[in-house]
Amino acid sequence: GKTEAYLGLSAYTIFIRRLLDKNNSGTTILMRYTLRLLTSQQYERASSMICACETIRKEKEELLGTDRISIGLWVGGETSPNKMSDAVIAYDKLYSGRSDSNPFVMLKCPWCGAQMGMVRKSGKLRETPGYKKIVEGRSKRIVFQCSNSVHHCEFSQNGNELPLYIVDEDIYEKAPTLLLGTVDKFAMLPYRPEAQAIFGLKNGDRITAPDLIIQDELHLISGPLGSMVGHYETMINELSSYKRDNKTIKPKIIASTATISRANEQCHALYCCGKENVRQFPPSGLDAGDSFFAVE
Repeated sequence: GKTEAYLGLSAYTIFIRRLLDKNNSGTTILMRYTLRLLTSQQYERASSMICACETIRKEKEELLGTDRISIGLWVGGETSPNKMSDAVIAYDKLYSGRSDSNPFVMLKCPWCGAQMGMVRKSGKLRETPGYKKIVEGRSKRIVFQCSNSVHHCEFSQNGNELPLYIVDEDIYEKAPTLLLGTVDKFAMLPYRPEAQAIFGLKNGDRITAPDLIIQDELHLISGPLGSMVGHYETMINELSSYKRDNKTIKPKIIASTATISRANEQCHALYCCGKENVRQFPPSGLDAGDSFFAVE
């Protein structure tokens, strides 16, 4: 239920931002995980929610703007391609039968559930429903487009591909509304100037900024890893902050965990936010044996 709780909060954040300013696109939410495998699993679940948000946006463009609501997966090259040229090579190998390795993560359409990925036909023939190579002059790119046109999937039409991005170059260019990444990826920020787009910066000028940062499995970020992550948190907090009316507006941070003790101390040590500013939900009740969810 933790995932559903913060996906609901994410949808709320996306829409309230668009209602305040329908042209304020860019990355709204940074969602971070400690494990790459967990990230790609959650990407599938979050994609369904993003497709629902994008469908609502299309129906109410005059209210929510024309910029697409999208989702990006920002993880290491072993999980998904870092360059579009690598993605095209991987697609060609998969399609031609030279490789069975599929780095495109999505194996079913998040909207209608139709199969995506490699399908063997008779002999050596293969199909790759859901993955499409687009050639524009000398440039080639891979997009996700559902192949379920028979049952009229919303995202099977040309020009309305699935709003999913998994290649780093795409992510820097499009700045997806919701960005899922692993903690280690943020260590690349000093070496990737183009990553400033994620934080709403263009050539160093502030255009917009993320509103919400979600950290999953908070209890895993402790010890030496916690010390390392803490250094980057200071930088990420600064990159996501902006000034309005001589007041610094910082992103709200939500951390989720199933097991934690001394949450106030850990959050302050990691985010330097002040112990008094940490709020726990559900809060402790009056009776230690009754937590509302369970009675001793």
